[in-house]
Amino acid sequence: MYINFLILLLTAIIMNFLSTSKNFILILTIIFSVGFSLVVISDTSIKSQSYLIGEYTLLIAALIIMWLVFAEVKRNSDELAVLRLKAEELEKYIGTSNLLTHSEFTNRIKFIMTGTQRRGEENFYLSVKASSSDKTTEAMNFLLMQTLLKTVRTDYDLVTKLTESSYLIFLQNTKKEGCLKVVERVFKSLRTELNIIQLPIDYEIFDQEQGLNYFINHKDGELKK
Repeated sequence: MYINFLILLLTAIIMNFLSTSKNFILILTIIFSVGFSLVVISDTSIKSQSYLIGEYTLLIAALIIMWLVFAEVKRNSDELAVLRLKAEELEKYIGTSNLLTHSEFTNRIKFIMTGTQRRGEENFYLSVKASSSDKTTEAMNFLLMQTLLKTVRTDYDLVTKLTESSYLIFLQNTKKEGCLKVVERVFKSLRTELNIIQLPIDYEIFDQEQGLNYFINHKDGELKK
């Protein structure tokens, strides 16, 4: 009885790391191995053989039930992972804000670039990051987010969040001078809210290729939805 329990325990542990098809092969291997072992070690007593056959039957039933349970759990887990991935891809905004999710940001950029490349237009990326102290981080990040969303062109420019304190803006059909004007408007708007001379804001301007690489390298940062 203890041997059967040990076999079931070890099988359950191994099945966690194998696919459903491999688990089925594992179950068959154990069944045939245990059956062959019983033939070898059993004595000629009918009573003893009947006892072993009964235990063997229970072990087979338990193994088959275990395989069915693991198969169902893995199937549900795989389906849940696929549904979660699809939900993330369909989700357009981060939380209740108007910041685009990374997948939506990527999809819209691909769509926009199809048109701008055909028309020979330039696109730029603008990275903006708050460098405020810990005491004012949350308030500063919220203010910066609100400022960016109301500063950029709603129907043309895209804004996403890379980390808790940094944002990336895609500016279509513009020049570097246009990016600097956006920065100027952001700083001007922030100064109406903050009574400080030196704003705790850092920014970088990237061309289309540089900006795309920057986004790819930073999109899996510390973002918490």
